[in-house]
Amino acid sequence: MGRVIFELSGFFFLPFIAYAAFLIWQHEHPRAAKKVLHRKALQIQVLIGLVFVVAALFVIGLADDKRIGGYAPAVVKDGKLVPGKVE
Repeated sequence: MGRVIFELSGFFFLPFIAYAAFLIWQHEHPRAAKKVLHRKALQIQVLIGLVFVVAALFVIGLADDKRIGGYAPAVVKDGKLVPGKVE
């Protein structure tokens, strides 16, 4: 349960962290920030978004528990329903 909460809160706070990092960078380099925002703002935002998506996919893929075996679907035996399970 803790991992699920950590992952969801990470996705929630990621835009805020990225915005704070941008504000810090903009404060330290105002000329560069003005040039970047004036010329290529959309391309940079798209690239940053793609980097975050790829990073999130890697984190989720590496953190996911590997399940060995297949799924046995629910069946009816002797008039009773036997629930499905992952073997």
